[in-house]
Order: sequence, then structure tokens, then C-alpha cells
Amino acid sequence: MRLIRNKQIDKMESGESYLVKKVNTAEFILYAKREISELFAEGVTLKSHDKFADILEILNAVCETLEMDWYECSKIKSAKRWEVGTFKGYLAEKVNSHD
Repeated sequence: MRLIRNKQIDKMESGESYLVKKVNTAEFILYAKREISELFAEGVTLKSHDKFADILEILNAVCETLEMDWYECSKIKSAKRWEVGTFKGYLAEKVNSHD
């Protein structure tokens, strides 16, 4: 099963049948994590703006589920981008220095 947007249920065609399950908070978060991973792979493979937009929508829904303010997250993202930069292909691992 994959996550589905609530309005997609209303747009189902006559004769189509789906198994739809309402999940609790813990299940939703687990499915969201899995869905983000799948959408990321699809988005990269297809270079799809649509898939990345879906990821943002799922992150927004998780914030709402956890009673976190999505706009506050967006403000922090912008501030961190300005203050400490972006993620652009660098990896780092702290090593012990022997002074």
C-alpha cells in the first residue's frame, strides 16, 4: 500500500476499486518515511518536479500530524540556508585530532 491524497479518493472512476485503509499516527509516519524514499527514487530517475512536490506535501502532513508548524520549519530552513549554506554534494566525518 502507498499513501494517497484525500482528494484522490473522491476522483475515483466508476468501476475502479481500491483497498483504502485509515491508519493511526504511528503507521502514517512509517508509511510517510517509506513513501518519501520511493518518491525520491522516482523523482531522481524521472527528474520529476511532481514527485518532489509530493515529498514536500508528505513532509507538511507529517508536521501537521506531529502538531509542528510547517511555516516555522520553512523559516528555519531559510535562516539555516543563509547562515550555514546548502547541501551541495559534500560529506564530512569528524576525526579525532591528536594535538
